[in-house]
Amino acid sequence: MEHQKLKEYIRKEITSILSESEEEPTSSELKKKDSVVSASNKLQKLVKKMKEKAKEFKAAEGDEKEKIKDELKKMTKEKKELEKSVE
Repeated sequence: MEHQKLKEYIRKEITSILSESEEEPTSSELKKKDSVVSASNKLQKLVKKMKEKAKEFKAAEGDEKEKIKDELKKMTKEKKELEKSVE
């Protein structure tokens, strides 16, 4: 019977040690994962919008072309920031 108690004690100790090493993610870590997904979705939408603007840019002339170019520059800056947050 003593042997059985020792086995049970060892099992409980091992389980306790293993459960301590496997920490649960904090709420901020969970939110961060969600924000990565959100940023990824925003990035995809932005890239799609940039492609549409690029087509408009090709067809535009004069002042309209300059206006679209400025919009594309702003979008490129935003795209780079989103890419950093996704990494």
